[in-house]
Amino acid sequence: MAMLRAALTAAFALALALLPAHADQKDKRLDDLFAALAKASKPDLAQPIELEIWKIWIETDSPTTELLYARGTGMAQAGDLDLALRLLDTVVLLNPGFAEGWNARAMLHQMREEYPAAIADTQKVLELEPRHFVALQSLGGLLEGLGDDKGALAAYEAALKINPSLEDAKKQADMLRRKVHGDRI
Repeated sequence: MAMLRAALTAAFALALALLPAHADQKDKRLDDLFAALAKASKPDLAQPIELEIWKIWIETDSPTTELLYARGTGMAQAGDLDLALRLLDTVVLLNPGFAEGWNARAMLHQMREEYPAAIADTQKVLELEPRHFVALQSLGGLLEGLGDDKGALAAYEAALKINPSLEDAKKQADMLRRKVHGDRI
């Protein structure tokens, strides 16, 4: 759980560092980036593409959303999870089409060990941006933690179709394949 908390804190730091501009998950630039990402089998090849995708995902045309999102992710990174939740609740209320608001709140719910809420918010992210490989990987971890190995495997495999460089997702999917389907001789 400490490793998950550290990863979520790092994700909030990345989101905070990348903040602003004006686009969203429907931005036309994403199609080419996702096509390139699907071909990047190694993390060092995928990382610059992932960063470009994140820059677009966190763009919004609302300065209020940007400010609340930045403060919410900053508070989560600083460890003030209650204030972070209030800020991110406001983000999704004011801008329900902003997938990264839902994603940040999902990660925050994970940090708070509020798994049903984390799953619900992750599903909203995927409704808004079905190619959200981080949300799919997070969903895999949540479902695995709840004992849904088949669901977790499906989520990891979906994440890997989009971003084949996700090393942790590869390891978890391999382990779950053996667990779900048994070892093949």
